[in-house]
Amino acid sequence: MVFPGNLSKMASIYKIKTHSPTGARLARYRQLSLTVTCVLCGGFTAFGQAPATQPSQTLWQEMRNNPNLQFLVSLFDSKPVLSPMPVIVPAGSDGNACPVAALEKIDDPAALQLEAAGGSEGVVDVSNMLPAAARALGLFQARVAKAGGTVVLKSAYRPYAYQKHLQDVWYKWMGELRENHNPACQPLRAEVQAEFDMHHLIERQHPVAISDHTRGIAFDATVALPASKRGRRSSISLDRLARLVGLFRPAIAADPVHFKYQPQPVRTASVRRRIRASA
Repeated sequence: MVFPGNLSKMASIYKIKTHSPTGARLARYRQLSLTVTCVLCGGFTAFGQAPATQPSQTLWQEMRNNPNLQFLVSLFDSKPVLSPMPVIVPAGSDGNACPVAALEKIDDPAALQLEAAGGSEGVVDVSNMLPAAARALGLFQARVAKAGGTVVLKSAYRPYAYQKHLQDVWYKWMGELRENHNPACQPLRAEVQAEFDMHHLIERQHPVAISDHTRGIAFDATVALPASKRGRRSSISLDRLARLVGLFRPAIAADPVHFKYQPQPVRTASVRRRIRASA
């Protein structure tokens, strides 16, 4: 390969001392720059010459054979091979499994006892209520019975783990399974629906994590009072009886079976007189 005259001058100018580390690195950089320039000039010179009997190496082949340019060639010669992202599949699952997670397991012993007694009287825990609230419940039952009515308890004290289970059932049914028609989810749908019905949950009212039940100051009950005589207005009402013993219903329309203990009950003389008159 023939170098132009000015390249010979450039080569003589680029001669430096290499006795120091800095000088050695600078010498390598300049040598590399000179090599690239020479290869390019040689390629351009080849364009103006007549074709030889045996074709010489192309510019690209010369660059590939030059050890100083191997790293430049690798930038154009190699293409990165991208491996596909691994698909993580949970153990024991398959592509046809229901995407909705199962209900969380209950670990608390007291909550497990209430869950096992679901749908029976054993689900009502009065012993762990606030003592004042439990006394108010007893007085309320006595007053209703004296008036000729009945009180059927549905729920009283609930431990936090049990209340959270009710919350989990409500959100699982209302948010993920009620309108879910995936065939793979039907067994779980039936299980959660049975739980929803057993606990007498209300669709328009979701359970909260911390409630009056977990604080031990409330109970759920269906109360029936005798019908008033024909032509006469009832002298006593359910809510008046509740207020007499220190209870009230905070959400009569949304949750009519929920009674909450009121630390300072409102007692009026008119309510007492009506109680005596109905007795």
